[in-house]
Amino acid sequence: NHSTGESLLTALERAYCGSVGFEYMHLGRSDERSWLASRIESRFAGNDSVTLEARKRILTKLVEGDLLESELHRKYVGTKRFSLEGSETLITALDALLLECASSGVREVVFGMAHRGRLNVLANTLGKPLEAVFGEFQDQNMATVIGAGDVKYHLGFEGTFAANGDEPVKLQMVPNPSHLEFVNPVAEGVARARQDQRYNGDRKSVLPVLMHGDAAVAGQGVVFETLGYSLLSGYATGGTLHVVINNQIGFTTTPDEARSTTYCTDIAKGFDCPVFHVNTEDPEAACWVMQLALEFRNKFGKDVFIDLVGYRKHGHNEGDDPSFTQPLTYAEIKTKRPVWEQYGAALIQQGVLSQSDVDEVTAEYKARFSAAQERVASPAHGEACAIHGRLRVPTPETGVSGEKLKEIARSLVAFPQGFTPHPKLVKIIEKRVDTVVQETSVEWGVAEALAFGSLVQEGYNVRLSGQDCRRGTFSQRHIVLDNYESSTIWSPLASLQSSSAQAGKFDVFNSSLSETGVLGFEFGYAATAPKDLIIWEAQFGDFSNGAQVIIDQFIASSEAKWGQLSGVTLMLPHAYEGQGPEHSSARLERFLQLCGEGNMCVCYPSTSAQHFHLLRRQGLLELKRPLIIMTPKSLLRLPTASSAFSEFTSGSFKPIIEDDLSQGGEIRHVVLLTGKVFHDVMPALKELGKIPVKVVRVEQLHPFPQFEFKKVLKDLASKQVIWVQEEPQNMGAWSYVQPYLSGKLGLEPVYVGRDVSASTATGSPKRHASEQRAIVSEVLRLVQGR
Repeated sequence: NHSTGESLLTALERAYCGSVGFEYMHLGRSDERSWLASRIESRFAGNDSVTLEARKRILTKLVEGDLLESELHRKYVGTKRFSLEGSETLITALDALLLECASSGVREVVFGMAHRGRLNVLANTLGKPLEAVFGEFQDQNMATVIGAGDVKYHLGFEGTFAANGDEPVKLQMVPNPSHLEFVNPVAEGVARARQDQRYNGDRKSVLPVLMHGDAAVAGQGVVFETLGYSLLSGYATGGTLHVVINNQIGFTTTPDEARSTTYCTDIAKGFDCPVFHVNTEDPEAACWVMQLALEFRNKFGKDVFIDLVGYRKHGHNEGDDPSFTQPLTYAEIKTKRPVWEQYGAALIQQGVLSQSDVDEVTAEYKARFSAAQERVASPAHGEACAIHGRLRVPTPETGVSGEKLKEIARSLVAFPQGFTPHPKLVKIIEKRVDTVVQETSVEWGVAEALAFGSLVQEGYNVRLSGQDCRRGTFSQRHIVLDNYESSTIWSPLASLQSSSAQAGKFDVFNSSLSETGVLGFEFGYAATAPKDLIIWEAQFGDFSNGAQVIIDQFIASSEAKWGQLSGVTLMLPHAYEGQGPEHSSARLERFLQLCGEGNMCVCYPSTSAQHFHLLRRQGLLELKRPLIIMTPKSLLRLPTASSAFSEFTSGSFKPIIEDDLSQGGEIRHVVLLTGKVFHDVMPALKELGKIPVKVVRVEQLHPFPQFEFKKVLKDLASKQVIWVQEEPQNMGAWSYVQPYLSGKLGLEPVYVGRDVSASTATGSPKRHASEQRAIVSEVLRLVQGR
């Protein structure tokens, strides 16, 4: 209600030309634009709403943020900590955010961030004791962690936030490596799992907050991947707040060298997210923006970006001299006063506070700091982090009664009224069901469905995601069917969910065309839902290459570094069938190279029953670690890879399987192999009739089944041991098993397989077939003594 154009212009200038820059006119929905315009333009319409109590709180948090850094800098000179100085307004902004969370029904906040300011956020936002922070600076926690451990600015923490009598908000900082933005999808998976597990899928209940560096948010592709699934039904978390700690330099790189966009946050526009740019020297504006961002997220369920534009007082770390590369910038930064000093002086000038009030705030924090230092001077010896079952994986009974298996099988064709399946699929699925009902040979896809269905019946949740995994890359799964006459879908195992109050939940999602982002999400989900079976399936096994950072830095090492367990399962189609380098190898050797201390389980099952028991074992285990499965392509429908019905009704996963071809006679040769190549070699050996050969399938490669293996290979001093694989000699399992065979057992195994190669496989089907025949021929030559 402005009476003149001049007063209208003044009001608009006050709203839009101050310490905050708004980008929201690109939003596609008019209601979102209108809502933001109304909230922004009404900010200054009435009296200043920032109370004296709120201003004192802002000042206190600014003091905490700055003095923690300056006191650490004084106490631990030159120690790397990735200081927040220059952007310490983040601490009071997060405080304002948590106040808004507590009053608006957000029950938990999951933080993901890299290094800059992490120690400050841990101490001043999540409430990590200062004594613990000092102990890490003094390296006093060496005896409290089994494994490699990690540096202090990679660690996670859990705390609570309570204020104003509201219900406390649970807080979690997700641990992460130095790979900057790769924690983003992990934190999203943690948040989604908490929403599903604790709040019945209420997306508002748990808020993900991702804190980025300006160079990283513009430069790292995983940011795009994570945003790409932010609104998809299988991965949505109800909106994420992205806070950019924008110090305008990435290590030594300036924006003109680091990005091709005007703002580091311009990626947000492609996903229809509003962006607020805030001058960190206006802490009241930063607090208001945080509250506005949360309101928008809670109302519209979308991501919001807050770009906190400040500076970096020291270099990339506290041992750097930034004037080497930005001399003019750092000449100006040297003259800067901390924000708390500027804000405190402004409050004194306004008559809001006195100098003694400000001095009291700083003195109180320095006293807390000194007292904590004194308490940490004599470190207490903590108990070691419990890491169980390093060398062996328990093998529970995983058989399922025949009647239950038949019930699950029948559910696959229990089409609901009004649902018309694809005519071609009806015959395929009915034929599969008949193999169970008639108790004949069960193929791979059916075995997998039986494993999922039985776990659901027993009260376990199962989540499967990946590219096109509902149908299956090789048209083998069809666990979700599309109506032939309409756009509806139907999940056959859904009837099992509703058949019992004790039944678990079965979810399967076709993912975005992402490996890093989605696998990181599933890792975080599995870490938060330890009783669930969480599976990520690659379209082809080598697609896991695109998620190598998640595999190396999280899946393989999170327990050793951070004590963080995750039972995520990877299903990676692997085998040599003439489809070329990119569709042959899941890089088995890379996973085995990452194995140590029982950190994850790597298996290459050769039959459908083995796959069934392996999935059920992972689902039933109380203490889950990552499971890597080399899954098949050609074996999906190969008769010899199908298993008899009786193999599903009892027993468990077998780490080693023996086939004695001597028919009770003397053994002179032992052929060792794993996975699909068994089905190439075994038929040729059987054609020879009775031969002095034992074939041993190593179905679990890590943790290596030492006890079972020694039983199989006892008294082998005079026997010839042959290792067979279809991968090149510098790949596959050879480099992993050879040192064990020769070192621990004193054997001299003979290698049979492809020669050393720079590429995983040939692109020529004819050459592939020739190489495969050569492998089989060499095995036959050796066992026949030629």
